[in-house]
Amino acid sequence: MKQVLRVYVAEDCPGCVEACDTAFRIEQDYPHVSVQVIDVEKTSEAIPEEVFATPTYILNNRIVSLGNPGPTDIARWMQNPQSA
Repeated sequence: MKQVLRVYVAEDCPGCVEACDTAFRIEQDYPHVSVQVIDVEKTSEAIPEEVFATPTYILNNRIVSLGNPGPTDIARWMQNPQSA
């Protein structure tokens, strides 16, 4: 089963350009992960209550990072997504 990573961003968020770049790298490096970048100001879908800041990374419906993670954090999530 494919893992799902949702990255919540906003246009006026200073760290969100990096978040989009990070999402792209994750998509390239981990093809078993479905990556979705969601602009909180433009989406018609409901934003989860736990998303109160951007960028927010949610892997398999669990927050794994508020703010941009480093490569070590990302590797840890991908090795063991249940403990992320």
